[in-house]
Amino acid sequence: MRFPRHGDIYEVNLDPVVGAETGKRRPALIVSNDINNQYSETVTVLPITGQSAEKIYPFEVLIPGGIAGLTRDSRIKANQIRTIDRHRLVGLRGSLPLHYLPKVEQALRIHLNLK
Repeated sequence: MRFPRHGDIYEVNLDPVVGAETGKRRPALIVSNDINNQYSETVTVLPITGQSAEKIYPFEVLIPGGIAGLTRDSRIKANQIRTIDRHRLVGLRGSLPLHYLPKVEQALRIHLNLK
């Protein structure tokens, strides 16, 4: 069976949640490295929302609909980074085109205050 890879977008089940955590069944971007993804029982993801927003924050990345299995314009939310058990992965939707990954990395650096 194929292991999840860095840059893949999976449908994930993030429930149950507490407070303001992003929940529900939704797409999420795999951001953990492929060595972890192959051997660990967990992966690190960034939830994706299709909810429209008037403003895109520096810790978010806008992805147009029709890319990587996303049906509408969506935002990758680096401020909701989360490590989950692989059993929460429901199915592969697609892979994010490589030219978006530097934008995701920048959003993570901003959120985590990394230089």
